[in-house]
Amino acid sequence: MPIMKLNILISTYNDRIEQVRNVLLDYRDDVTYIVTHQYTDSVYKYIPEELKREDIFVYQIEGKGVTKSRNKAIKLANGEIGLFSDDDVTYTNQYIDTVINYFKRDDSLDVALFKIKTPEGYPEYKKYPQTALKLKTLPFDVGTIEISFRVKSIKSSNVLFDERFGAGQEKLIGADESIFISDCLKKEMNVWFFPEYIVEHPFESTIKKLPKYDIRRIYVLGASDARINGYLAIPKAIYATIRQLPQLVKHKKNAFAYLYTRLKASFYILFNKKTL
Repeated sequence: MPIMKLNILISTYNDRIEQVRNVLLDYRDDVTYIVTHQYTDSVYKYIPEELKREDIFVYQIEGKGVTKSRNKAIKLANGEIGLFSDDDVTYTNQYIDTVINYFKRDDSLDVALFKIKTPEGYPEYKKYPQTALKLKTLPFDVGTIEISFRVKSIKSSNVLFDERFGAGQEKLIGADESIFISDCLKKEMNVWFFPEYIVEHPFESTIKKLPKYDIRRIYVLGASDARINGYLAIPKAIYATIRQLPQLVKHKKNAFAYLYTRLKASFYILFNKKTL
């Protein structure tokens, strides 16, 4: 059977490019690394010696915003499979083999989601389904490093990340991954979740560090709901506010402020043209 080439698409920022060395495995002829390195000052525009390998391509972009970085990586991908990655993850050869083998076994598979493993002694990263699942809707919040995809499927469907969302944005700091998968489903792609680990990552993440009713969490929720569900986000925001009244009172949060923030974010998305 011919080799199926996998691109590990690593997004990094400023001096965090130094951490990319920890992501790398020893050379494999079926794996290449595409590193999209964003920088905000020319002092960070350099390539560490450890990344000057024939299986690593570094593309440097001035500015910030992880969704811009990931969209550039999609455009640069030249293998059969893409695997989104960050500069603070760890792989094993077994993890990589798992991803490749699923795409080898099923020619119709367009997108595959897997599990994130946390370090020994930490809780599970999140609650995952226990069995393989063909996705028609999103069963859980998606993490970018859970996502692998058939490159030709994504490119031919013109699916990209919505650059209004994601780390590096002032308010819409999350939900870019769930929106990406939602767009894949709207394009009628064959999307599956498989309950196998394919990457290791610390338990904490940017969005997890925020309190449940932090205004940024609420804003992301309202905006992503509108991006995925359109005008249905408006009655959903009202219903969610009523349903959460006891919790809002318990946390001493103003229900009207909660509803206002969700609706404000929804209207922002509904009445501002999406740009990529």
